[in-house]
Amino acid sequence: MKRITIKDIAKLANVSRGTVDRVINNRGKVSKDVEKRVLQIAKDLNYRKNILASRLASTKTHRIVIVSPDESSDIFWELPKKGMDKAIDSIKDYGIIVEQRKFNLFDKEEFKLEFRKAIDSLPDIIILAPLFWKESLALLDYSQEKNVPIITFNSEVEHENILSYIGQNSYKSGYLVGKLINMGLNQKDEIVMLNLAHKATNAPHYSGKYYGLIDYFKDNNLNEKKIHLYDIKYFRNKSRLKSFFEKIKKEHPDLKFLFFTNSRAYKLLNILNDDEIKKYIIIGFDTIDPNVKLLKEGKIDFLINQNPIQQGFKSITMSLDYLIHKKVTENKQYLPLDIVVKENVEFYLDETIL
Repeated sequence: MKRITIKDIAKLANVSRGTVDRVINNRGKVSKDVEKRVLQIAKDLNYRKNILASRLASTKTHRIVIVSPDESSDIFWELPKKGMDKAIDSIKDYGIIVEQRKFNLFDKEEFKLEFRKAIDSLPDIIILAPLFWKESLALLDYSQEKNVPIITFNSEVEHENILSYIGQNSYKSGYLVGKLINMGLNQKDEIVMLNLAHKATNAPHYSGKYYGLIDYFKDNNLNEKKIHLYDIKYFRNKSRLKSFFEKIKKEHPDLKFLFFTNSRAYKLLNILNDDEIKKYIIIGFDTIDPNVKLLKEGKIDFLINQNPIQQGFKSITMSLDYLIHKKVTENKQYLPLDIVVKENVEFYLDETIL
């Protein structure tokens, strides 16, 4: 959509650009009829964004630095980047520079290095995906010392220097999965929770799901001892992953539910045969392409959509809001947790719902 300018308003109102400027900025004498006409056209064209842009541009150049995983390290991270790119395009005339510092999703030392470099560059604000909990806390202390404010997304970490968090409520997503499981749960059934990532204890967005699931079982007088959590850090090795799953099956002969804590359900399901998959009710996260394919084929029963595109988009727009007003409207912005099945999945693939 074309950005509306003073020139556009002047043309439609049949007045000079100087007249429009005087009306919008409330300076100089303009007849009541002209003022009314200009303001109405500005309102109809949604000129407010450009007023905010002028407010920013009239001060200084603002810098936003994004610290997030390289999309090449995991397909999921293409989705928040889509949202960010769309938001960045919408603010390109606001006098804002957006820089990105990417790290390997599986390398906490690289995460620390890129986050520290971002802080040392003293931007106006940092947008951070704090995937490593302990390492994030130490550097959040450092960002506070340097007076660099932080907005986080995807993974929730508590720290007083974080202005706002945008993303899922991991605990509630685990609780929601508990409800789904209970719909088809028999007394002898076992639930295996697979965390295809580094240890859940150093990743609140994973551990929160576990505690949410456990609490649902406790709150509903179900046997939480039927829930078994496994961290599988070598999931990229197909042979080792399959061997590990064979071991899980032997240890849990009554396995009925497979719950994946993240978007990597496809990593295991793509190395199992169809007859094996049919034995389980499978719940995963996120509408990435390989998961959607499995959902449509009936090999995944439910996907929980964590709205990663919106996470990226809102992290940029909230940063803009902070740069304009020096405050954020919400210190936690939890996004909806949508239950996606093959009958409604097409709706979630429509990026116009942003």
